[in-house]
Parts: sequence; C-alpha cells; structure tokens
Amino acid sequence: MLIIVLVFSLNLAIAQQDNIVHSIKKGESVYQISRQYGVSMNSIFELNPGSRDVIYAGRTLLIPNSSDNNNNNNNTSSETENNANGISNYEVQRGETKSGLSRRFGVSIAMLEQQNPHIVNMLQAGHIINIDKTIAEETPVAKEGEHIVVKGETLWGIARENGISVAQLEAANSGQLSEFLQIGQTLIIPDKNSVTTNSDEYLVQRGDTKFELSRRFNMSIAELEAKNPHIVEMLMAGHRIDISNSTDISTTEDTNVETASTETINSTSQEGDYVDYTIQAQETLYGLSRKAGMSMEDLMELNPSLRVAVNKGDTIKMPRNPGEFTPSETAPLDNSSNEIEINTNNRNASLYANLNTVSATGLYFYTPFSSQELSSPEQRQKMVDADPNQQFYIDFFQGAQIAIDSAKALNLDFDVALIKKNIAKSKLEINSVHKKNALLVPFLDNASNFPEIESSQNISIIDIESNLKSTDSVKVYASLPSKEQEKIKTLNYLALQNARVIVVSNLEQSINKELIQNIIPNAKYLKVDNSGNFSPNTLDNTLSTNKPNYVILDSDKTSIFLNSTTTLMSKLSNYNIQLVLLESSLLPKQNEVSDMRFRVLKLIFPSVLDPQNKKDINDFERSYNDVFGASPSKHALLGFDITLDILLRLSQDTSFENSVNNIVSEHPHLRFEYKKSNETNYLNTGIHLLQYNSNEGLIEID
Repeated sequence: MLIIVLVFSLNLAIAQQDNIVHSIKKGESVYQISRQYGVSMNSIFELNPGSRDVIYAGRTLLIPNSSDNNNNNNNTSSETENNANGISNYEVQRGETKSGLSRRFGVSIAMLEQQNPHIVNMLQAGHIINIDKTIAEETPVAKEGEHIVVKGETLWGIARENGISVAQLEAANSGQLSEFLQIGQTLIIPDKNSVTTNSDEYLVQRGDTKFELSRRFNMSIAELEAKNPHIVEMLMAGHRIDISNSTDISTTEDTNVETASTETINSTSQEGDYVDYTIQAQETLYGLSRKAGMSMEDLMELNPSLRVAVNKGDTIKMPRNPGEFTPSETAPLDNSSNEIEINTNNRNASLYANLNTVSATGLYFYTPFSSQELSSPEQRQKMVDADPNQQFYIDFFQGAQIAIDSAKALNLDFDVALIKKNIAKSKLEINSVHKKNALLVPFLDNASNFPEIESSQNISIIDIESNLKSTDSVKVYASLPSKEQEKIKTLNYLALQNARVIVVSNLEQSINKELIQNIIPNAKYLKVDNSGNFSPNTLDNTLSTNKPNYVILDSDKTSIFLNSTTTLMSKLSNYNIQLVLLESSLLPKQNEVSDMRFRVLKLIFPSVLDPQNKKDINDFERSYNDVFGASPSKHALLGFDITLDILLRLSQDTSFENSVNNIVSEHPHLRFEYKKSNETNYLNTGIHLLQYNSNEGLIEID
C-alpha cells in the first residue's frame, strides 16, 4: 500500500513539474490567462476543476506547459523568438490589437507600425510581426489625409480641427481605436463631404453588414470577401472596401434588415472556438460580455470595434462554448436577463418619461489618471502603489462604466472623456461640441487646487466629496449630502416628536451642542466618563416616565457605545428609551457590536446609502462582480449611482438645472433631492432616516 502511495505522489509531482503555477491577480480571467501562456481555456479547465465557474485573486492555477502544446496551439507561432532586444516571427492571432501588442512587447504603437508597415492600415490575424528594440523610433510625419495624435488631444478636438464630425472620425478609424487615444497614433481623416473616397472604393459605416453591402453593390457575399480579404474575419465601420465593377442599387431596392441579420449569421465562418454574432437592438457591451462569458476588456480585445461603439447590425466574434451559453446560429441571443434592471418606477418615472435620445451630451471626469494610465493595468498599479488612495478613483470609474453601459442601453447619446488634474494649471478650458455637459469631480483632496473652468458650452460641475466653490459662471452641484445635513435631518425629526431629548457625551461639552440648541432648545445634557459609565442616579433623574426618551449618543468610541447602551438597556423596563446617532459614520461596525443591541434600543440614525433597496443593490453587486471579479467598494457604488443620475438629467428635454429643481430621483444606493443653497450652489439633501425595529429589521421613518 505504501508503495502505491509513493508511486502516486511521484507521478503527481512529475505532473506538476510539467505545468506552470500561475498566481491569479485581481481582475484576471481564465481567457486572459490562457492568452498569456498561449494555451486553450479548456486545457486550464481540465487541470483546475472548478475554474470553469469562478477563479479567485490570490489563488493559483496550473497552466499546461506551452511546449507540450505546440502541435495544437494556435495562439503563438512555433517559430517566434523572444529576446531582450526584440521579437522575431510573431504570428498575429484572432482578436489581437495594436494596443494589446504594444503593451505585450513593450513598444509604442508608432514603433510597432514603423517596423511593420504592413499593419499600418489594418492588423489582421496571420500577419507576422518583427521588432528590433535597438532601432530608434522615428518621429512620425503625417501624410495627406492623416493625423498623428499628440499629448492632450481628443477626438472632439481633432474632428473640429478638420471640419468633420466625431462620428465620421470614429467610423474612419474604428479598426484601430481603443477606449482611449494613444500618443503617436495615426488617424485617417475622412473626406468631410462624402463617405465614398472614389468610384471604386466605399468607406464602411456604422450598421453596415456584408449582406446589405452585397445587395447594394450587386455582388454576392463571396465576391465581396474575395475583393476584400480584410473583411472575411469581421466587417467594421471604417473599413475601405473595393467595389470596382459593381453597381450601387441602394436607391432602387430596399434592404430587409431582419433578413440581413439572419443571412449574416448563416453566411459567416463557424469554425474554431468562435462564431459570428450580429448585434441586436439595444444590446450593450456589458450584456454581450455576460453572454460571451468574458470580461468586457477581453471581449473588446477580441472585437476591437466594440471599443468605439456597440452598434446594431455589427458582426462580432463570440466564443462557441462560453460556459452554459450556447449561441444560436439562426436566432438572436436573448438579452433579457443580462442587464441591470433600472428602476423606472415611483420617483424615477419623471426622469425616464422625458428622455431625449436624439441630442448628444458631454460627460467629463476630473481624475488623477490620464486616459492612457487608466487603460494600462501596469500604470494603474504603479500609481496605486505610490498612493493607495488612488484606488478610490479606479473604483469610482469602474462603477461609472457600468452606469455608462446601462445608459447606452436606453439609447442615450453622449460622449465621455477623462481630464487629468494638474495643480499647476489655474484655468481649464473645455471646448465641447454639445449644448449640455457635466464635469464630475470626485474626491479632490484640496479644493483650492481646482482650476477655473472656461467652457464654450453650458457645463455643470458635479462635486463628489470635493468641497468645491462655485463661481458666477459655473454652478456646482454637491451630489452627496454632508454630515451637517445628516445631523439637521435627524434633529428636525426629533423636534417634531412629543418626547424628551437627552444628549450623552464623554466631553466637557457636546460637540454638536450649538446645533442641537438651535433646533431643540429644551434638550438635556449628560456626561459619561471615559469608559462610558454614568454618574449614580443622573440618568434616572433625567429620563421621563411619561414621554418617550430619545438619547443622542455623541461619541465615536466603541467602548463608550457599549457601556452606555448596556446601562440604557437596563432601564428599558421602567422607561421608553430610543437610541439616536446624528451621523452614519458614528454607527459601530457589526463585527464590533451586535445589531441586536441596535434592535433592542430601536436605534435611529441618518444614512446617505439606502440599505433597504436589496434587489437593485444585489443586481448591481452581481453585475459588478461579473465584470470586475470583485465586490464593489463604496466608491464604486457612488460611481454607478451618480454617473447614471447625471446622464439621465443631461438627457432631459429641459435644462440640467431645471431637472435638479423639479425631479427627485432614487437609484440602488442614493437618493438625489437637490436644494438650492445660493445662486450658484445646489446641495443634495437626499438622506434616509432609518430605525432598527425588533420585528421588521431596518425601516425608514421619514
């Protein structure tokens, strides 16, 4: 028996030596890891039972040694050679992008294109890449009809400079655009007056399909692909296609969109690990990523066109077997269960009833990250290592990304841009092409560093824990209620009750005494020692026997909370006592104090976050976890609710300020009930006043 065990152990050890041990990092997926090592996902699943369902950061995966998979591995050319000075004979795989390859090989996109001119117009599967890092990067010179991106430029600015729309610029460059512009990137500047460059060439537009184009130019799909091999894998907006010797019959024959979608799916390649899928109406990046069983980032790597837009009628690659999902070859995929169900009832009815899906708006984020830094995991981690507080911004923006995707599902039209904060600049010019815009400013550590805003169009500044000061020309909307407002909300409620109010603190004088006296002049004050104990008989002498007693505990020390509430609970047989906290931050953590104590004393406290909206909260947490592989932090919750609310208000038929004045909204975690504090400042007063109830748990009492 011992011999059998030893042989088994030896075989296991040998098997593990044949494999690579990979430590899973936060945000990684099996798809990403398989691409990193050049192996299939199924080979990882076989070695790691359970990884098909979920993987966890901090744990390890066994990866089959790629040298054992060279015969059937299609991800890396067997002739590829890597060394410190470069790479030779790398074969481009399906779904790879210039941006991804530049990060992988540690060179710029300009260097990648400089040494591989055959990929300048379009990177295709099968292209061979060679890079010599000892060669100096040449300063690129733009040819006629091209533009080379420099630091600080945006699509809006480039489009405006060349007298074209952003949509035209995106369409002409969708094959190479990622989520953010890259410095040194060469963009095609299309003809502002026509989408056709000459009689033998056509520039593919958003929504075009192979079926529609074949009918329009009177040729079969096979003939169209034979003339244009670069569209065999995928047709994308911005492709230039050869239509020579064809006839444009679009003016004489209508195209049946429904037939086109079915024909596109049936006529495209179904070989390998992926199948072609035609995007249906109102589908979003988030929904498609869930159907594919991949993260949004992985799906965009596989389908670069998704970085620009999710357009009805576009054909994308989807995994053939993504877990339980099996795509139909003849019917659109059901999207009903993949989106966050947005609450359009009650308070939000007014917002959703008047959405304008025609006019576009602008959404800006003022953060410590540039677009390039946010899109680079390595640079993000470097900044977080230097300052852990930078993670707040990443979490906020990740929550905002889900809100942006949800807003797209409502057919809202808006553009998003990041502005990197620079304390050396005293003025920030925003040149927007849209009539309505909003700038979100989260977690600014020093409001005095916030620059003066100059905008060519109307812009609203959204303060998120930044304490910004308004000016005559720019209005500031504080999206989160302040601690002062929490206190006022709670004290106003107590003042309306026919009850005795007792303030307990461990200081010589209550911190909030002045505020309490202004709202409840007849409040009583008691002091406890540093352990939370009352002087003999002082509590009994203060409590009322014929009225409810609201006891405000004005301390943030857990030991004082425990001892003083123990004394209060001992008095419940003789007095009607309820405990009150004036700030949500004073609520002890549940691992320090059992909520049974809260229930017994029927604790009342204010809260900016609404813990009762469990369905919407759970839907958001599930969706966030599916996308980012982690539970959302408080900052991610803020990113989702605030961004979604701002986009909905920007998309109203009325002005942003009018929507703030007249509409109260409520999302999974936050209520937005703005009040005007002066001519240029608005404060969100949407605070929930909650009470622990022994029978019902938490209830809202005001």
